[in-house]
Amino acid sequence: MDFKPSGRSDIFRIDETYGCVLSIRTFGSMLEDHYLANIIDLPMPLSVNLHIQPIAQSDALALVKRQLDWMDKEIIDEQMSAMKKGYDYTILPPELRYSKEEAEELLDFLRNKNERLFTYTGLIYTYADTVDALERQVEQIISVGQGNSLGIEPLYYRQRQALNSVLPLGMNHVDVTRYLTTGQIAMQMPFASLELNQEGGGYYGQSKQSGNLVICNRKKLASPMGFVCGKPGSGKSFSVKREITNTVLAYPEDEIIIFDPAGEYGNLIEALGGVNVRLAPDADTALNPFDLADVEGRADAAQLAFKIDAFLALSSAMMAESSEGLPEADKSIITRCVEAAYARCSGGEGMPTLSDFHEILVEQPEAEARDIALRYERYVTGALSFFNRQSNVGFHNRITNIDLHDLSTNMRVFGMLTALEAVRNRMYANFDRGVTTWLYIDEVQSLFGHPTIIDYFAKFWAEGRKFNLICTGISQNTSHMLTHERARTMVLNSDFMLLHKQASQDLAAWAEMLSLSGAEREYIDESIKAGEGLLVAGGARVPIRDDFPKGALYDLWNTKPEEIAQLKRAHVFEKNAKRSRS
Repeated sequence: MDFKPSGRSDIFRIDETYGCVLSIRTFGSMLEDHYLANIIDLPMPLSVNLHIQPIAQSDALALVKRQLDWMDKEIIDEQMSAMKKGYDYTILPPELRYSKEEAEELLDFLRNKNERLFTYTGLIYTYADTVDALERQVEQIISVGQGNSLGIEPLYYRQRQALNSVLPLGMNHVDVTRYLTTGQIAMQMPFASLELNQEGGGYYGQSKQSGNLVICNRKKLASPMGFVCGKPGSGKSFSVKREITNTVLAYPEDEIIIFDPAGEYGNLIEALGGVNVRLAPDADTALNPFDLADVEGRADAAQLAFKIDAFLALSSAMMAESSEGLPEADKSIITRCVEAAYARCSGGEGMPTLSDFHEILVEQPEAEARDIALRYERYVTGALSFFNRQSNVGFHNRITNIDLHDLSTNMRVFGMLTALEAVRNRMYANFDRGVTTWLYIDEVQSLFGHPTIIDYFAKFWAEGRKFNLICTGISQNTSHMLTHERARTMVLNSDFMLLHKQASQDLAAWAEMLSLSGAEREYIDESIKAGEGLLVAGGARVPIRDDFPKGALYDLWNTKPEEIAQLKRAHVFEKNAKRSRS
């Protein structure tokens, strides 16, 4: 270590690195609360150290009184000098008058406003590989300080003592101090932002206010259910894929299920060792809405009640009930026929299918039953009858992706509801084993199209919290979803929301729902970049940014079409090059 490199007294050298410690000497008349943050945000390696020592209240009062006594003596001397020279003795030098007023104000604060006095030493340490680079950094720090009315200077001939003072030992070896009050000290704490760093949590980005990592553990939230919402291209799929990866790595016993209407999670699931289950007219896989796999040991009455709700929701999806809801007569008929279908197959002949349900509907005397049977007919025979089979899909792999992108819009909602029933069965089985079930539903707004479907999904959402289900709804269109009272209740009862860039209509809906402040609205408006947004986790609201570095993980989570196409072209080029060399 050399504390006089090339005869310099304001820098030092350690091995091949040069360093400098600067001192905050003076403050302006108005101390701003952001000055320290402006220095910390400089793009350079630096460390800011504040040595703060409280002064006993009696000593502080005595100190201020002595200063006032000294000022009174100076005032008397000035007045006597003015009288001898024939001047008006009431005219005092401005600096002496202002100092007297400040001291009197300080004495009032200490006596009557619960203020305390502290000795303060502010040190800033920076380093660089060359002297020129270090000098540029020092000039930048001094310039930022001047812009905030701060006098910052290097500590000449005291760099050794200054270096010992910036080490994390809590010892101040530099006698460059001044007095500050409680309020002035508090304003210098650059921690005006709320931080989120929960043990065992996953990475969600960096705080836009402090730059610190945002780590959230949804299992520690009172209600870990939640939503990830944003416009197309806002980064919501990237965020969800990253959370899925975090979950797979952090909780090796938990099970993860994804509803994938766009077919964009397949590559990730394969990379994580999961299985993709494709539901389509030409697929070999099948899910039976009547299936009770994984829950054979549970109470029959409770299972039957939930199955009836599920079939009411399925009927709503296929009967295009609009906003009116199913008539009460239709509900009674569907309930009766679901019970009859299970009763008919109760002799050990397996689970009933849609064919059994359809046959029972046809046998009913009511005209409404024949109308319901007619609507179910296309799902019993023909190209759309692939749900009219016994289930051959099991959740034997802990990561399962339900690929729905080959289904039409109407069939997609039907498929989601059927898959929800399978997930509910699996949730019960996992709960009995002490395993958490994670469910991700993309395009969740499609489940808020009909009142009966909303009622079913809201019941599923509420019940899931009691059986270790952590469900995440993913949507790019939330204003329509939030118009429903049950949907609003689901949101308000969920402690996790990750909001990316919102369209103006969606932004207004979220601002009204969550009582967002003006600053919080700006974190999710049209001006932000992809990956930025607002994370709501319980009582914490943290604005985030996410400049995730490109690499293998970025490529795995990325959903930008142009970048994916570029990767595919590069892969084809590399493959052709290898083929030509061989």
